[in-house]
Amino acid sequence: MTAIRNVVLAGVSGNLGPAILSAVSSAPFNVTVFTRPGSSPPTTPGVETIEVDYSSIDDLASKLQGKDAIVSTIPPTAATTQTNLIHAAVAAKVSRFIPSEFGSDLDNALNRAAPVYGPKVEAQELLKSLADEGKLSYTIVYTGAFLDWGLRAGFPINPVKKIAALHDGGERLYSTTTLATIGKAVVGVLNHPEETRNRVVRVGEASTTLKEILVLSQEIVGSEGWTVTEPDTTEAVEKALVQVKQGNITRETIFPFIFKAIWGEGNGGHFEKTDNELLGIQQLDKAGLKKAIQSVVDSQ
Repeated sequence: MTAIRNVVLAGVSGNLGPAILSAVSSAPFNVTVFTRPGSSPPTTPGVETIEVDYSSIDDLASKLQGKDAIVSTIPPTAATTQTNLIHAAVAAKVSRFIPSEFGSDLDNALNRAAPVYGPKVEAQELLKSLADEGKLSYTIVYTGAFLDWGLRAGFPINPVKKIAALHDGGERLYSTTTLATIGKAVVGVLNHPEETRNRVVRVGEASTTLKEILVLSQEIVGSEGWTVTEPDTTEAVEKALVQVKQGNITRETIFPFIFKAIWGEGNGGHFEKTDNELLGIQQLDKAGLKKAIQSVVDSQ
């Protein structure tokens, strides 16, 4: 396929969107941000912002004319919005769609069956069927847990508040990536359209354990005054599933599935093989992890 030059970003006002916007707008692309009327997305020099009606495929398609790729960070709670964007991409002959994934490996059967991932799975299946028909191409990006965001949000360790939840004991390896590096990975995908065509790419900036993150955090802020728990991911999911089946979809019922996808046994939270080299991603060592933790502590 021809080189990607004109890129649309949709959903940039969330946790990850600004980091992707920063990375893509710093690369040699013509960037357009789609925004809802009345919203206030981050402003970036040289980036065009266009108001769109996400409920109208025709409106979206008209504003996608001449675009080469779409990067979506639209949340699963707005699944219909992303679905409309996918159909509009087909109508406008956009060649590449990167859906709102950027987390756990949904090619793992245990994760794929979890009810909270239903909207993401449906988006994947739609993209795959359209790609089979030759109507567009896609790249699905899995990055593991968000490292720096997690440390700020207490997901599941907060070094500032000295709170740590060591899921399943905290000794299982998992893959994790900072928001800035996720942005860099997206740029890598856009720069390698043929190598990333119609497939999953996996990015893991660091392979670590929750116990290691806790120890490194304690080296920075001290070991006194911590509240440390060891939740069981299987028990938590079983309890949450009862609530989900009753229609109680809340943070408290969604997060156990996410925790299990990252730290549960057999859920593939650690990427044994990654596309780091292709996408220009360097692996963090222990010193790099400690630096990332220190940066979060210094910012709060």
